[in-house]
Amino acid sequence: MSDAIPTTRLPRWMPLGSEPELCPAGTWWDAIRAPEHVGRRAVELIEEQGLPVGSVVLDDGGREPRMYFLTPVGTAERWEEQGTVALGPSCHVLVPSAKRTSGPGLHWHRLPTGPRAVISPDGLHRALIKARREREGPH
Repeated sequence: MSDAIPTTRLPRWMPLGSEPELCPAGTWWDAIRAPEHVGRRAVELIEEQGLPVGSVVLDDGGREPRMYFLTPVGTAERWEEQGTVALGPSCHVLVPSAKRTSGPGLHWHRLPTGPRAVISPDGLHRALIKARREREGPH
C-alpha cells in the first residue's frame, strides 16, 4: 500500500477528515472503473513497465469489488474499453480520505502524490486490455 503523504501536499479535492466524500468527476480528473481482479493486474503491468500508476481507489467491499483509476479530465468522453466504465462530467466518485490507505472497504490502493497525480489513459488502456485477457480470456 501507499505511504501517507504530508497534508501540505494533499490535493484540494481530497477529503480532510476520516470520512469519504462524493467528488465530481470531470473537474479535477475523470475516473475509469474496473473490476478489482482486472485492475490489480493492470497496476502490476504498469509498474512492471516502470510507469507511474497515478491515483487509484479500491472499493473491496460488497459482491463486486472495484478499482477507480484517476485519469486526466476529458478521458471519459473518448474512453471505450469493454468491462470498464468511464466516469466524467455528471458522474461522481466516492473518494476516501488520505487516512484510508488500507482495507477492508473503500481506501486508496495508490494514494495521490500531488494534485494532478493521474495515469496516462493510453498506458491504462493497454494494461487493462492485457489484464482482462489474462484474467478473463479473450472476448
